[in-house]
Amino acid sequence: MTTTEANSSVTETADAARDAGDEIADEARSRVGLIRVTVEGAVEHVPAVLEKARTGAERVAERLPDAAARARLGVEETTITLQALPDPTLRLLAAASLGLATGLCLAGASRLLVLAASAPALLAGGAMATRPGSTLGGVRGRPARLAGKETDR
Repeated sequence: MTTTEANSSVTETADAARDAGDEIADEARSRVGLIRVTVEGAVEHVPAVLEKARTGAERVAERLPDAAARARLGVEETTITLQALPDPTLRLLAAASLGLATGLCLAGASRLLVLAASAPALLAGGAMATRPGSTLGGVRGRPARLAGKETDR
């Protein structure tokens, strides 16, 4: 190979490398432009999304007091209905509810499901405890059914 041929080969290689570099740069510029357009499009939507979120939060805030009042009324009605049931029925309801919740917990169910399964037990216990003339209260640590009564020992 002569010097002229070597120079020609080096020039061709340099030109090919320059062309390849230009192609890579053009591709990078194209992708950067595409990303820029995508980000600008997303930024244009941010105010609309924030406005929708604000409007939704305002609607929830307006309805929250009514929803809380309805829930409280429902709990009160449920408690009154449960207080009318006899103690053995309420104890059976509480035991079944706690048994189901325990089984779900041991089976690996979600905590929300376990809480939902134990809710009837809480309502039944609350109904028994808040019933007028309830026998669940106690005096000085003694059960109410034994308070004021002496046991035979």
